Amino acid sequence: MELSELPRKPRSCPTEVEGSWNRFVATRESVSELFAAFNEQRARQTNPQGPIHEKHKDLARAAIVFTAAGIDACLRTLLRSCLAVLLREDGAAHGAFVKHFQEGERLRGDLTKATKEAIVALDPRAALIDLYVTDLTGSSIQGWKDLRGCRNALGISGNALTDEALKTHQDFFDARHEVVHELDLVEPAGKGTRSRRPRDVREVGRQCDEALLLINDFIAPAAKAVRASG
Repeated sequence: MELSELPRKPRSCPTEVEGSWNRFVATRESVSELFAAFNEQRARQTNPQGPIHEKHKDLARAAIVFTAAGIDACLRTLLRSCLAVLLREDGAAHGAFVKHFQEGERLRGDLTKATKEAIVALDPRAALIDLYVTDLTGSSIQGWKDLRGCRNALGISGNALTDEALKTHQDFFDARHEVVHELDLVEPAGKGTRSRRPRDVREVGRQCDEALLLINDFIAPAAKAVRASG
C-alpha cells in the first residue's frame, strides 16, 4: 500500500489557502505512515503473500478514517477562509451563496436561534458564512453530493470535479460509513461470534489515495480563484 507523490503546492499560494494545504499535507503524512506500518507488518509474516490478518486490516481501516477526517478538515478550512474573499464580488460563488439562503430552509418560517444570532452579529456576513459552511459540511462529508455542494460554493470547476468524477468517490464514503459507524462488523453468524466485512487492502489503498488527491483538486482551483479575486 502506498500513496501517489505529493502534488505541487499551488503557485503563489494565497494565505486563505495555506491552512487547508497544511492540513492536506499532514493528513497525507499520517495515512502514509499507516500504509508503511501495514507494509512492514506484512513483510514480517512467515508468508507475506498469505492471508491478511484482521489486525493488519485494521491499519487499512484506520487509513480510511484518517483520510475522511482530513477531507472534512481541509474542506471546512478551505470554505471558511476562501469564501470570505470570494463572496466580496459577484460570481459563481456568490450566486451559490445567495441561492442557498433564498431557496434553503434557513430563512423560511420560524428562524432558528443560530440564524437569528448570525443576522444580528457584529459581522453578519462572517456569521452567515459560518452557517453556510455548517450547512454544506454537516458533522462530516458524507458522500459525493456534499462534495458537489462544496464545489459549487467555491465556484470552481475542473475535470476532477464534475458530477461524474465526484460520484466515483462514493465507494470511499460508503467504506468510511461502514468503518466509522459499524466498525466493519456484519450480523453475527451465531451466539458469541463476530464477523468483519472483507476489506480488500489494495482497494482501500486506491480509495484513500484518490480521495487524498481529490483534496488537492479542490485546493488548486480555489487558490486560483482567490488570486483572481485579490
